[in-house]
Amino acid sequence: MSTEEIFASYKEVYDAVIPDLDYYLRQIDCRDGCPVNTDPRGYMLALHRGDLLEGYKIARGPNPFASICGMICGAPCEMACRRDRVDKTLTIRAQKRYLAEWFGTDSEAHIKSLNYSYARGSVHPTPNGLKVACIGAGVASLTCAHDLLRLGYAVDVYEMMRMPGGMLTYGVPGYRLKNEIALAEAGAIEHLGAKIFYDMKVGRDITMNELQEKYDAIFIGIGLWKSGDLPIPGANEPDVIRGIEYLRVLCADEKWAIGKEVIVVGGGNVAYDVARSSVRNGAKTVTMICLESRDEQTADEFEIEDGHEEGVHTIGRLAPKEVIRDAEGKISGLKVGKISSLYDHNGKFAPQAIPDSDYIIPCDTLALAIGQRMDTSFLNGWDLRDQLLIERGIIKSEQGTGRTSVAKVYAGGDAAFGPALFITGIRHGQESARAIDSDLRGARPYREYSAEFTELTPYRDKTYLRTKWALPTNQPEKLRILNNNTVENSYTDREAYEQSNRCLQCHVSPVFNGELCIKCNGCVDVCPCNCLKLVPISKLNLDVGQGDLRRATDNFYGVDSTTLSDEELAVMGSAMLKNEDLCIRCGLCAEKCPTQAVTMDAMNYSFRWIG
Repeated sequence: MSTEEIFASYKEVYDAVIPDLDYYLRQIDCRDGCPVNTDPRGYMLALHRGDLLEGYKIARGPNPFASICGMICGAPCEMACRRDRVDKTLTIRAQKRYLAEWFGTDSEAHIKSLNYSYARGSVHPTPNGLKVACIGAGVASLTCAHDLLRLGYAVDVYEMMRMPGGMLTYGVPGYRLKNEIALAEAGAIEHLGAKIFYDMKVGRDITMNELQEKYDAIFIGIGLWKSGDLPIPGANEPDVIRGIEYLRVLCADEKWAIGKEVIVVGGGNVAYDVARSSVRNGAKTVTMICLESRDEQTADEFEIEDGHEEGVHTIGRLAPKEVIRDAEGKISGLKVGKISSLYDHNGKFAPQAIPDSDYIIPCDTLALAIGQRMDTSFLNGWDLRDQLLIERGIIKSEQGTGRTSVAKVYAGGDAAFGPALFITGIRHGQESARAIDSDLRGARPYREYSAEFTELTPYRDKTYLRTKWALPTNQPEKLRILNNNTVENSYTDREAYEQSNRCLQCHVSPVFNGELCIKCNGCVDVCPCNCLKLVPISKLNLDVGQGDLRRATDNFYGVDSTTLSDEELAVMGSAMLKNEDLCIRCGLCAEKCPTQAVTMDAMNYSFRWIG
């Protein structure tokens, strides 16, 4: 084949990058997907080799609420997991729970866990003379307090409830998370030095003016404690239950009388918490109605499935029209109408009603769970209330710092960025703590990473690909609706060992030595995922990014590639390209290579805080 024919056969041009340490860190998809960069790969591999203490330390290091994340985290790490491209994602959250329960979830264990934090500072810092107030004792505020306390700040927390934890304690039903765990984790932060003033509502018992006089900075982490309104006739009456308030009472082990036929309006996680709690609170029938179809619902899949198992009947594509009452004024039903679609062709919210489709669903109790709003009464009596920007019902806050429009006032969690996962609120607390320290003391901290690359044998035990996905078992549905015990069981020792083995080990990568390669294409042929491609240099976009690829090419071949034609580049050399999205780290490319030009190298990293 002539040079011209070779060149003509290659028309595509590829953008490629030269791997650096950040590149290899980003290949650990579960870590990259976690808002606080927890390394699930690290603790799952430690679990599998039997080093449970090391596994727990890795899980706890970046997260002062690791135990609750093992129980109820929305697990963005699982959504990012590379294993999902093979069959089903790793059961990361359940494995974290296994490690947390092995270590202990009582107060003593959580106090001990303070020593394993990756946050700057220590558990015995030198006081720096600065004081910070945190409003609310949810995960965002308490994480902010945790990180500042380690740096020597004095931190006072003002909590309107009688217990700490925020939505952990007052918003998550006991069948998902026991209050004892949340209280123990919050108690550890109190042990670290946080002083929490309970039953103290800002705007009622103390004003922002007074806080600004006493403290050098204020962090607002008040959450969204008001339920959304439903603009239909009869929905504003006192006997219509608001979901957030309902859960708040039940989660505090207090009573709320309901009828036997309950309708819950909403299709998200809070709606299912309300519905499933009502089953346990004595309802005979619980019907959920929502605008969304089954595949449009925002609730987690397990919530939907568990609710169905427990007898919650969900009807989608229904719009509530009117609360129906009997002659005595008591709720007797909900008038609804069918809709054909929820969004228009542009994806904009635009429900389309079906004419003459209204009907009444009988009920004696109606609960609304259609969104959350912020209680702005904390602003009462504050001279600067008009300077704090509130947009779309939440405090306007800077991404990455939590800074608000008022100097030395910061915000995080749901009240600053809208409803999100607990782990996201934890990140907000960490970011605001760094911003506060930066603004008050001029600190400019950053993480300095280092790594070692170790060559491994390519002959990896392939049982990791054959191990079947399995979640922990649940209580039988007929039994669990009669109690408030945790629905999901923990893994047995054997189950945890087997499921942790499914990790693809994304820190291990094939490395190609161009000086040993004979271009036999054996690695390309044997790859089960078609993630490798051997291409001539002419097929590379050498100027992608900052031109690093061109400089590397010129240095390797000792040429000035800008003076060479595509034909000359095509015969000068080749490059091995790898699609990271497809690679499953099986090692077959290294096994197949006849010249050992391909090796499997593990990247093990560490970091330290600078500044």
